[in-house]
Parts: sequence; C-alpha cells; structure tokens
Amino acid sequence: MYISLRNKTISGVAFIEAALLVILIFTAVSFLTRIVDEMLINRAKTTAELFATTTKDAVLSYDLASLEVFAEELMNNPDLAYVRVFAQNGQVLTQRGDTDELERKFAPDSSLTQVEDGVFDTQADIKQGDYTYGRVELGISIKNTQQAIAKVRNWSVSIALVELVLVALFSFILGNYLTRQLALLRIGARRVRDAIGTGNFNDVKVEVKGNDELSELAVSFNKLIDSLKHELTLNKKQREVLEELNESLEEKVALRTKALSKKNKDLLKANKEIKETQQQLLQAEKMASVGQLAAGIAHEINNPIGFVNSNLSTLKDYVNTYQLIVHEFEQLSSCTHEQLAEKLPALKALLDKENLEFINEDIGDLLNESNEGLQRVTEIVSGLKLFSRADSDEKQLFDLNECLKTTLNMVRNELKYVCDIETDFGSLPKTTINVGKISQVFTNIFINAAQAIKSTEKFGRVRISTEVDRDDILVKVSDSGPGISESAKAKLFNPFFTTKKEGEGTGLGLSISIGIVTEHGGTIDVQSSEGQGATFIVRLPINTENEQVVL
Repeated sequence: MYISLRNKTISGVAFIEAALLVILIFTAVSFLTRIVDEMLINRAKTTAELFATTTKDAVLSYDLASLEVFAEELMNNPDLAYVRVFAQNGQVLTQRGDTDELERKFAPDSSLTQVEDGVFDTQADIKQGDYTYGRVELGISIKNTQQAIAKVRNWSVSIALVELVLVALFSFILGNYLTRQLALLRIGARRVRDAIGTGNFNDVKVEVKGNDELSELAVSFNKLIDSLKHELTLNKKQREVLEELNESLEEKVALRTKALSKKNKDLLKANKEIKETQQQLLQAEKMASVGQLAAGIAHEINNPIGFVNSNLSTLKDYVNTYQLIVHEFEQLSSCTHEQLAEKLPALKALLDKENLEFINEDIGDLLNESNEGLQRVTEIVSGLKLFSRADSDEKQLFDLNECLKTTLNMVRNELKYVCDIETDFGSLPKTTINVGKISQVFTNIFINAAQAIKSTEKFGRVRISTEVDRDDILVKVSDSGPGISESAKAKLFNPFFTTKKEGEGTGLGLSISIGIVTEHGGTIDVQSSEGQGATFIVRLPINTENEQVVL
C-alpha cells in the first residue's frame, strides 16, 4: 500500500507526540498516586499512634468514659470512617463510626492500591515501655483522595488531546511544505528514467524555488543530470573500447590457462618427487637405526642361540646314555636265569655310573632354558617384523604399551650396558596407528637416550611411562643424560641437525619422528635443561576408527 511522505511525516510526528503524552500522563498520574499514597500512609500511621498515646492512660486505668470522649473527638475528622479500642485480652473498650465498617473483618492496608472497600485500615499498639496493654484500629475513607486523582487524570488527558490536535495541524502544514519541492524532484527523477532510455535530456531539469536545503537539493539534482549526461556519453565510448579488449582478452586467457595447466603438471611431478624423497629419507633413517641395532640384535640372538646349542649337545649325551641303557635292557629280555644273574651286576654298575637321578632333573632345566632362549629370539624377530612395517601406510588398532615393550626388546642391548630401565605402563585403550612408524619413533628416542647417557660416562637411568590424558595418550621417556641447551632445543627437530659426533647419527631421526607423530595428529614436546636430563613427551590422540584385525 502506497503512503505519501506527507502522510508519513504527519503520522510519525503525531505518533511520537502521542507516545510522549501517554508517557507523560502515566508518569504524572503515577507520581501523584505515589505522593498521595505516602501522605495517606503517613497520616494514618500518625493518627493511629497519636490516638494510641492519647488513650494509653484511660486504657491503663480502665476509664471507659474518657475513651468514649476521645473516640467522639477523633470521629470529628470528616474522612475518618471508624475507630476502635481493644484491651490486652482482645475486649472492645470503645468503638465509633460507620456500623458496616465496624462489623467488617479488620485487615490492615499497606498502600493505596490494596484498598478495595474505600477505607484505608491501620492499627497501633498501646504500649508502656516494652509492654503492650491494648490496640487501636481505625479506618480513613479514601473517597476524596480517589476523586482528586481522577480529576487530575481527566485534566491531563484533556490537555494532551488538545496538544495532540495542535501537533497534527502543525505536522500537516510542515508536511505540505516539505513535500512540495520533493514532488518536483520526483517528477524530475521520472523524466531522467525515460531520458536514459532515449538519450534525450531536454526538459529534464527541475525548477528551483526558495532558498533552503530543499532548494539546494534541487540544484544538486540538476548538476547530477549534467554529470549523468556526460557519464552516459563517456560510458558509451568505454563500452566500445571494452568490447575490443574483450576479444583480445579471450585469447590471452586461453594462453594463460595453457601455461597454468603446464605449471600444474610440473607441480604434481615435483610433489611426487618430494614424496618419493621423503620415503627414501624414512627408509634411510630406518636403515641407519637398523645399522645401529644390528650388532646388539645379533648379540641378543647369539646369546640364547649359544646356550640352546650347548643344551642340545648335553641333551644329545643324555640321549646316548638312555639309548645304551635301553639296549642293555633289551638284551636282558632274551637271557637265561644264569646269564641274567651274570649281567645284572654290570647293568647296576652302569646305572650308578651314569647318575640317572641327576640326568632326569637336568633334562627339565635344559628344556626350560632352551625354551626361554628360543622365546627371546622369537620376541626379537617379532620386533624386527614390527619395525619393518614402517614402509607401509597401513594403520590398525594397536596397544601402545605392547608397541613400547616390543621396541624395548629390540634396543635392549643398546640400553642395558649404560642404564637401568624403569617402566610405568598405565591402562591404555587401543588406538589406530601405523605400528611400524610409531615403533621407529620410539626406537629413535630410546637410542638417543642411551647415547646421551653414554656421553656422561656414568651408569644412568631411563624411565618410560604411559597414561591417558582426556582424549590423548601420553608417552613420557625421561633420561639422566646431560640435558639439552636452549639453543639446541630450538633446532632439535630440524632436518640434519645433530649434537652427536660424526658418524653416530644422520640428524634425521627426530625430524622424521615428529613428521610421523604429526601425521597421526599428535605432538612431541621436550622438557630439558643442561645438566638435568631430558624428557620427551609423545602425545597421540585416541582414535578407534577404521578398525582392522591386529596381526
């Protein structure tokens, strides 16, 4: 629905004025009501307390005649509805006023808004010191008060209505004045719209009347018409130039697209080469770690294999003994009584010589020791199998505690001659990891700890602990080595940075390790100061998605 600016101006001003008047009337009446309410409360309280003081002596002396006189004098007040005096035991000593009010149940009022029967009820105790001897109840009619408030309200509404009419008349005159020039501008705007389509700007400008802001607006409108005419002419020329440029731009875009396509292929090739290089670096670091571990692993395997061989040689002698005894017993089965009597002493001497009781006990020990040795070899081979998976991108659900135990079995020979190993493995949920790569991370950290302790030429300690921290698993590896300086800590994870002697490290271990941990969504933090050892904290998120069977 279309509404003119003039009508909007008149309606808006009238609405604002009406709202202000309503607020003013409401505020004035509320203020007057509050003042009257306070005055009524103060008057009722003062009257009741004064009458209680006046009647105190008469109540104490039980002077009913004086009480009657006091009540009659109090009722001379024109707006007093009733008064009543009670003794301490609740007995009515005297009462005066409207019969209906005296029969009504007394309920004290605290404000004018609570009064529903036209009488403001109040009371006061008749006291001597801290002792109460009776009570005064009285009621004040609020009829005159309500009439005064209503009269003020009516006056306010009447004045507001008159003012509202005057404001509407003023708004009407002002709206006509403001919209007269605006109407001319509206007509001019319509002409401009038609002129843009035809290109004819004759008779488009508006007439300027008066010397005020609206007149200035009309002048600006006419200047705008001149500028618009100039801009349209210029725009036509530029459009022609753009059409020519657009044709040549299409050719340039085609050439540029071809060049970008070639660069994109080059980038894809470079990215592939980078990934291959990263894989080669990972393999190189793994082979370096294997090289460091090779002698120790060989020693760890040779020891159990050595005593297994020794045990097998002993077992072979025991088997030969049992075979000899079995052969002798087989011959006894075909002997006569005379031959049996001759061979039994020789057989008994053979049994005493071979000490079968010792052989029977030793066979069990030899088998247990051999079994333990082969189990140790199996663990080492299992660790190597786990470590070999570092080339694979396969992730699976795995227990980090088991991963740490297997890795420790691989590097134990690097650690056991330089430090004690303390473990504090907490209860961990399985999480999805690349077992081989994570094993490589801890292998690097354990070997670094061993080499750091070895550089102090003192027997040290490595402590490994695991725990769950909210949605993450924390693995802490602490060593008693010489610690790490602040300058070295800042470059610790940089590729090819190392504090080891030449030939002892590639400088890629921690760089590759943080890459592997980051790939798993985790972090590696280092806490260390010179002379205080170092603690590596590996934080890995708990992730149970993409579950696979653990091999």
